Amino acid sequence: MAKVAEVIQLMGKLAPARLAEDWDNVGMQVGDGTQEVKNVLLALDFNQKVLTEAVEKNCQLIITHHPFIFNGIKAIDAQNQSGKLIFELIKNNISLFSAHTNLDIAAAGLNDYLIKKLDVENISILKTTNSQNYYKLVTFIPEDKFEEVRDALYAQGAGKYKNYSHTGFYQQGKGSFKPLTEAEPYLGDKGEINEIEEYRFETIIDPENLNQVINKLLKVHPYEEPAWDLYKMENLESKKGIGRIADLKSEIKLDELLKKIKEVYKLEQIKVVRANKKIKRVALCSGSGADFIKDAHYQGADLYLTGDVKFHEAQTAEELGLSLVDFGHYGSEKFVKELLSDRLNKIASSKLKKELNFIQSVVNTDPWNYQ
Repeated sequence: MAKVAEVIQLMGKLAPARLAEDWDNVGMQVGDGTQEVKNVLLALDFNQKVLTEAVEKNCQLIITHHPFIFNGIKAIDAQNQSGKLIFELIKNNISLFSAHTNLDIAAAGLNDYLIKKLDVENISILKTTNSQNYYKLVTFIPEDKFEEVRDALYAQGAGKYKNYSHTGFYQQGKGSFKPLTEAEPYLGDKGEINEIEEYRFETIIDPENLNQVINKLLKVHPYEEPAWDLYKMENLESKKGIGRIADLKSEIKLDELLKKIKEVYKLEQIKVVRANKKIKRVALCSGSGADFIKDAHYQGADLYLTGDVKFHEAQTAEELGLSLVDFGHYGSEKFVKELLSDRLNKIASSKLKKELNFIQSVVNTDPWNYQ
């Protein structure tokens, strides 16, 4: 049976904790990584109704988008609501884990998932929050092990850039070395200068995958002391950030797009600032994204979708000539359950090969009612 820690490792692949904003509190909220888990409940928020659902469905782990614990807790008292919930989690042997802004920011995370529900192309980041340089790896591999080592590095993410994978360069040549007395060479004779047929192999590495690629190289390379070089690429960056902006595949009238937005995001009503009659470029940020209204405008968006927009922020969009749709905090983030179910089922079946059931919560945690 899988452990809670193993499921958390899967979440780390989908939404690395290092991507989270500084003010956020992601990761394990309450729980035990060594606990066995078979059923995982996926929810937007954690409250009494969600906990009751987890108990009824025999879940050992709850994964939420919104963190239950945001600020430091000075005391856990069963007489207040948060303390009572923590006591009940422990009593029922249920762990609680959250992935918040890291899931918003991650590639193929919530914002990518949401904007792809529209008919778009040329998706890019709305607001960059983190930028790191790519690396180039150069290593030398004996002829008989070339494909094995190369493919092992590709499997760890080497050679991946945007819509391409398995990118690399290789060239055949000869390598020379002289094993000394204490050496245990894979090829060649001790005490003699040996010449071996090798391939020089070059590939690029996203900084996010750097450690795992290098560790794999050192593990699978047959040489006792493999030769490898690592270069920081000043001309190639890996960018992460909040929100997404993209082009609709064809220009559409605002009213037609509003109808489509209500349909694909399953919304009964939306709030709209009408500043453009036709829309081609669309920006989106799940949850509360009013801070990025100007970013959407400066990147050429005709319409911006987000939630929790205040009166004066809507006026700013209007003044900028930017159409705006407030589709609600809950309205955008409710899809996190659908996203996590899809991604976790796929990655768990290939990585863990253990029985795990990911269950989407049926609890509606939207406090608003619309009359």
